[in-house]
Amino acid sequence: MKHETFPHGDTVEQRRLGMAECGWHGLSEGWLLRHLGDVHWRQIAEAMGQRAAVFHDATGAPVYAAFCAISERILQPELARPGAVLTITSGLQRLSATRLISFHRLAIDATAFAEVMLITAFVRHGHGGNAQIRRAQPCGVLDLPAMEPGADNGFAEEATRLYRQEGIPALALEAEVTPCPTTEFNAAGLLYCANYPALVDRAEWALCPDLARNMLTTRKIVFLGNVDPGEPVRARLSRDPLCPNRHSATLDSRGRVIARIVTDRLS
Repeated sequence: MKHETFPHGDTVEQRRLGMAECGWHGLSEGWLLRHLGDVHWRQIAEAMGQRAAVFHDATGAPVYAAFCAISERILQPELARPGAVLTITSGLQRLSATRLISFHRLAIDATAFAEVMLITAFVRHGHGGNAQIRRAQPCGVLDLPAMEPGADNGFAEEATRLYRQEGIPALALEAEVTPCPTTEFNAAGLLYCANYPALVDRAEWALCPDLARNMLTTRKIVFLGNVDPGEPVRARLSRDPLCPNRHSATLDSRGRVIARIVTDRLS
């Protein structure tokens, strides 16, 4: 894949929120990440001059824009409700030679609601199941501008630190959260990115129900791996003693860490 740098405009869409987009407690995070992930993929396809977001490497093998990190900042979570009008402004840029970043600004009834950043790298399946996903490059020319320094407010560096973090706090609480193969894996056979925080929420309800009831305000997710359908996954949660509405979570399977997630909620 070759890179070109030409100016691109943001895309803007509007939709009226309903039961599909709203959850029990505000906007559905699962819907939001699925939708923005699809926007991210479509913008890649558009930047490559393709109608469909389907990519292949030089051998013809399928290639996917896998998520490396996600940042969610919910400014006013109480605004999300059925009937409200959601406006999403999205733009895709090149973070590095191998990574892309998309920026999404969300407003509800013309009031700023949330800011989301998604970072991806292209991957393909190896020969050892989902534990052997490896980097790859799709065929084609990717016509994208480079991200201006600082546009991500330091998130890429923050994600790198979280990625390199070692160990699990000794006092972390644990819960079994093995995903369901028929509902939590995507068409590529991978545990879907939107379902990683859902697994943490499941553990949160089991281990810290007092905190789980509160609305989400920020979420930082770093993806380190994937699992095959049926593989066991455990969540380990550690609450921050200096910030009682924050916890750090690690998802792991058979000794492999597959994600690190930091969550903040309203008090």
